[in-house]
Amino acid sequence: MIKIVQVSILLLSLNSCVNKNICSNFKTGRFEYSKPEYSEWKVVRTDSSQTEINSKNGIEIYSSIFWESDCEYVLTYKKIENSEYNEIIGKKVDVKIIKTFPDRYICISKSDTINLELEMIKVE
Repeated sequence: MIKIVQVSILLLSLNSCVNKNICSNFKTGRFEYSKPEYSEWKVVRTDSSQTEINSKNGIEIYSSIFWESDCEYVLTYKKIENSEYNEIIGKKVDVKIIKTFPDRYICISKSDTINLELEMIKVE
């Protein structure tokens, strides 16, 4: 019985490590949203910044990223171009990656005005 418990603890620990390593694969790259209503948005991310560009209307949103862990980060809106909607500058969005796949992840994005579950596809 003790060995079964030890093996279970080991497997849970390994699973936790694997999930964190998979999350870290999404810290940088080019991304798209899986939802059709966001298909015009393209995202470019470095380990410390994110740019979202809308190919339909030319809006560009620039954010800084603070990684709290491999699976959690905070986006802070720094600049917006080609839009009069500047109220988001300085606002923060807490993002938690809740499920990963080889080329995509599902996350929860929360702020004082949004609470969304999104799927991001890594395209590059």
